[in-house]
Amino acid sequence: MKIVNIAAELAPIAKVGGLGDVVGGLSSALIKEGQDVEVILPKYLNLNTKLLKDFKVYKRNFKIFEKRRWHSNTRYSARLISVKIYLIEDKKNYFAKPKIYGYKSDVNRFLYFCKAALEFLKSEGELIDILHLHDWHTAAIATFYKKIYSLEKKLKVKKIVLSIHNLKYQGHCKPKDIDNLGFDGRSLLKDDLLKDPFRPRTLNLLKGGFIFADKIIPVSENYAKEILSKENSYGLFKIVNKTKKKIKGIINGIDTIYWSAKTDKFIKYKYFEEQPLKKIIDAKKNNKKVLQKYLNLEEADKPLVCCIGRLVEQKGPDLIKHAILRSIKLNAQFVLLGAIFNKKIGRSFYNLQKALKGNKNIAIRFEHNEKLAHMLFAATDFVLVPSLFEPCGLTQMIGFRYGSIPIVRKTGGLADTVFDLDDKKILANKKNGFTFEKFSTSALDSAFTRAINFWYKNPNKCRSVMKKNMSLNFSWKKSANKYLKTYKNLLK
Repeated sequence: MKIVNIAAELAPIAKVGGLGDVVGGLSSALIKEGQDVEVILPKYLNLNTKLLKDFKVYKRNFKIFEKRRWHSNTRYSARLISVKIYLIEDKKNYFAKPKIYGYKSDVNRFLYFCKAALEFLKSEGELIDILHLHDWHTAAIATFYKKIYSLEKKLKVKKIVLSIHNLKYQGHCKPKDIDNLGFDGRSLLKDDLLKDPFRPRTLNLLKGGFIFADKIIPVSENYAKEILSKENSYGLFKIVNKTKKKIKGIINGIDTIYWSAKTDKFIKYKYFEEQPLKKIIDAKKNNKKVLQKYLNLEEADKPLVCCIGRLVEQKGPDLIKHAILRSIKLNAQFVLLGAIFNKKIGRSFYNLQKALKGNKNIAIRFEHNEKLAHMLFAATDFVLVPSLFEPCGLTQMIGFRYGSIPIVRKTGGLADTVFDLDDKKILANKKNGFTFEKFSTSALDSAFTRAINFWYKNPNKCRSVMKKNMSLNFSWKKSANKYLKTYKNLLK
């Protein structure tokens, strides 16, 4: 099966969040299942080409029409482990910027990329079984193909799949932005096409993806249900429900080789689920001592909680702050490894960091630090994910791998993977963490306090849960087989 992924991110060479992990992990897993997989993405300025093999120019002077003139582009080919990659470098410098996202020109940048990717595939002339798009950045490809390229019959695609990693971000533009590509933007400004439900003169690129893709795949089963509600469809309630027969949720996987306490190059004391419980706990305790020394924390045997990720509204920053303060009262330690994307939220956490300076039980770091992330999973007893919404979530899955028990809000993929240890309605062998439903400090308090008390009052049971969780299967192989089944059903 010929499968082409077109995306804005690909881990580890171009990654902001979970999108990059999914594109990389799914592509690798599909290749292991014997599929022919390619990935097309922009050649960003800060792309980590050192991780690529056979990196070379594939074609120079590749022309794309935009804004009434032809622009020259260079196409590169490479391999990332087993994945075949094509990179598009534009001479307009749309992607010669320090960051992947965050610019006023983002919509124009990715519209240009969408056209360039389609023109590239057309020039290759290969029959594509599955054209797999990801989020709003590439959703326009579904519209362009169905309305334009399929009619030319120079590019043949059997089926188009669109993954929804985060419905909140949809890609809004004006008809003139489509006109700039040499297409008719005004023809798309209709209620049954790309016209935005709340902005009458605006096109919604993700809406076009829902209309023209043959299958819509939100990144967890529960998130697939959540986006059918008005609250979680972010203005696309009518079109999401109109196309609900095309929607199928598939939970993401994780790279179980990269995230493995048995082979992790970033941790000092290795351990694995087949070992006796005592050896696992001793290794985690020793990793905790290493971490405490590394972060200048009190070297004490007390519960250690970590929170890792972007400090944005989606991730529940106020709840994270509350948990940090709550851990002090409960005689626990807390480490926050957060990346700041919002000035207001950033200022709030800088003030908290300043106020807690000198507290030997709290460490707050604002950085993307891969080594420290691995050290945290290997050392901590609990990992906190108090998200307002979470399409899938990878943090809790990684936590399981390292014997770190999740404390999460019951939403999206978190609800599909974490089951409360105190819920009598859940089978004992399925229970693996602590959950809360209401997005509030009081609801968080309940779950957080139960978790810390569990560590202090039921140490043997707590440790048994840690060991049991390490054997849970959230590998990409399992998820990739679900994608393969979906692809095959689509092609029947």
